[in-house]
Amino acid sequence: MNTYNQLEISLSSHHEIFIDLIFSLGISAIEEKDNLIIVRSDDDLDNVIYGVESLAKSLKDIGIDTKFTYEQTTCLNKDWIDEYKNSINPVLVDNIYIHTTWQKPLEDKINIIIDPALAFGSGHHETTYMCLQLLQKYVFHGIDVFDVGCGSGILSIAAEKLGANVYACDTDNLAIERLDCNSKLNNSKIIKSWVGSIGGSDKKYDVVVANIVADVIMILHQDLINSLKNDGVLILSGILDKYKDNVKSVFGDLKLVDEVVKNEWVSLVYKAENCNE
Repeated sequence: MNTYNQLEISLSSHHEIFIDLIFSLGISAIEEKDNLIIVRSDDDLDNVIYGVESLAKSLKDIGIDTKFTYEQTTCLNKDWIDEYKNSINPVLVDNIYIHTTWQKPLEDKINIIIDPALAFGSGHHETTYMCLQLLQKYVFHGIDVFDVGCGSGILSIAAEKLGANVYACDTDNLAIERLDCNSKLNNSKIIKSWVGSIGGSDKKYDVVVANIVADVIMILHQDLINSLKNDGVLILSGILDKYKDNVKSVFGDLKLVDEVVKNEWVSLVYKAENCNE
């Protein structure tokens, strides 16, 4: 074909949620530029437009008003897959280096391979970045870690490479498939993973990480607390700054031990002191 379809979506917030959706629709490459998500395909992109509109409506129904505009054009064909690959930069988060299969690893770093075209997250988003920082601070060899809403599995793989016994869940079957694929790509052994929510396990963990939207975090708050061992650590991310106080009020029974801010996003770390004895 001499042409391809290009869709530029401008979003006010929650970019990563929409990117997850677009990948789940079978799109193989997405480029992020400022506040734009750029989708290119030889196929018609009307299903992507419909999906974005439906997701924005669903978010609005639960009080998250994400404004967006889009423009669809037909462009002259070129090797946009190579162009896309060249647009992806590796990410260094302290001692963890996230790179693609076509990029070289770094010596003396914990290297994690994530191809964005095959994943729900690649470490570029602020919420994932902060979680990777916090895992390096609170995860130690031999402890049990639970990744709630694992997406691509990047946090599960990071925790495993830090020496933890890792368990993971996600309500999206595609996410668990991606976790399995990415863990094999990185030679990481995940102890157990399942399609479903936190209620799929009655085990208690030393560290629980939930990188999901604030509303879901608050809905799951008691299950998250119940999943912690005594003195366990709970890492919460995916929280917009304007919802920070709401989340804090819900988790008031736990001790807030850490708070990290990156742009409009906040990550909170709690410790369960004598909560689950």
